[in-house]
Amino acid sequence: MTFYDLSIIATLSATFAVACVYFFLFWLYRQPYIGLWAVFWLVHFLTQIFYRTPLPQITTSTLIGIQFVSIANYILLVFATSKFLERKMHKGWYYWGIALTLFSDIAVYFNAPFSITAFPTLAYIAYIYFWHGWMFIRHFDSKSWGKTVVGIAFIGTGLHTLDMPFLVSVSWFAPWGFLISGILRFIIAIGTLMLYVEKNFRELVAKDNQYRLLAENAADTIYLYRLKPSHGFDYVSPSIGKLTGYSSDEYYESPDLLFSLIHPSDAFWVENLVSNPVTVSTSPIVMRLIRRDHTVIWAEQTTVPIFDEGGSCISFEGIIRDISTRKALEQDVSRLDRLNTVGQMAANVAHEIRNPLTTVNGYLQFFRRKDEFLSYKDHFNLLISELDRANLIIKEYLALCQNKSRDMGFHQLNSIIQDIYPLIKAAANATSMDIHFIPGSIPEIHLDGKEIRQLILNLVRNGLEAMEPGGTVTIRTYVKDGDVVLETQDHGTGIPPHILENIGKPFLTTKENGTGLGLAVVYRIANDHQAKVQVVSGPSGTIFYIIFKK
Repeated sequence: MTFYDLSIIATLSATFAVACVYFFLFWLYRQPYIGLWAVFWLVHFLTQIFYRTPLPQITTSTLIGIQFVSIANYILLVFATSKFLERKMHKGWYYWGIALTLFSDIAVYFNAPFSITAFPTLAYIAYIYFWHGWMFIRHFDSKSWGKTVVGIAFIGTGLHTLDMPFLVSVSWFAPWGFLISGILRFIIAIGTLMLYVEKNFRELVAKDNQYRLLAENAADTIYLYRLKPSHGFDYVSPSIGKLTGYSSDEYYESPDLLFSLIHPSDAFWVENLVSNPVTVSTSPIVMRLIRRDHTVIWAEQTTVPIFDEGGSCISFEGIIRDISTRKALEQDVSRLDRLNTVGQMAANVAHEIRNPLTTVNGYLQFFRRKDEFLSYKDHFNLLISELDRANLIIKEYLALCQNKSRDMGFHQLNSIIQDIYPLIKAAANATSMDIHFIPGSIPEIHLDGKEIRQLILNLVRNGLEAMEPGGTVTIRTYVKDGDVVLETQDHGTGIPPHILENIGKPFLTTKENGTGLGLAVVYRIANDHQAKVQVVSGPSGTIFYIIFKK
């Protein structure tokens, strides 16, 4: 076997090996440009087989076919590399390829000299190599030296392609020419693979950073909890600190920390999730968490179980979301729904009760003035006071009716309080208590003056009834965060927690003679004015904030 044969076999073997590698990578990653590269190297391998036959012995039709396939194959290479570099391929490549193919075929048909037949095609192929070298060196997004090596190899291959018409007749150079061509193409193939791996690695790092950025800046807590071989967190996003008061590092150090924060009444749900992950994980789990500062929040947990090949649950991916605000809103909606029900009942029942009560009250007063009933005067007074009390309950009951017409307009809240201030001041003095009004600089707001008077009277009366003689109810108005705030503060004993959780419900009261409708009316009026009610209560007293949106 001659050196010429060995050089061709070595070149063909290297080209075939590169084609096999590209086909394997395409099978792994399914990237279109890798598949096109694989096709290019396979076609290039097949065309190189014909190089073993001296050119004069190749038939005209075969030579035309080889030239056509070669140009088409190199256009395919340009298309694949453009995809790899994320650039659009110019249509000029197709036009020049078609023109050169026609020119070469005509030259072969008329038996033109080899230099005329082959040089235009070789020049086109060389230009493709030069273009590749320039694109990899100047436009490939990489700081490594690999792109320079690949670019130089492409340029070297282009130069070697141009020398073929001049050196093809030099017999001693032909084997070395094949070896040089094979080495350069091998460098191109291996270098391109390295750049592909580098490109994929950079994209993977970029995506990892993006996902990590999303996870670490998300308001919801994202976690991955491992069940096997040992319990523990593989990942928990930093937002867990805001949610529970404990940092991510504390959860890594103490695998059962999160479970210890679950409210005892809700621990069953998590235990059920671990024992029956497929069924329980189909819907979110709503539970209470006890924060580091001992406050209780509502959380919603969505989990996705991960199973091993044996079907055993080995870990959980999950998202925990703070839904305390949503829960408070649901409670408000429930409270307003109950108020709506009471209001509808009030419209139907009130008149049926008040009419007979008025009749009975009138006759009792009439009989009380009769001389023959003087000995029962105290009994009549007791009956009349009880009827008055029943009328008061019905009056407050009617105030819950939502079908009541309103006269909305722009009013000064301070002026409304000043108008009723003598009335509430007298009521406080009658019970050895006092009222202080501290007006702030506030703008006019859109409201119903009569209903706001009712709201203020109910709040003040509620505060007075919560205190012992000598106490003071303070009324303040001010602007906070652009909203107008009405504040009433008493110095009573505070509202018990179980009452505070349900405050605003009709007929809920701690007072011996209370109706339980005063605060329900307050909440109804506040809702009609799209105002928010906030309550802060403790052993030193209770503060009500009515926040009117400006």
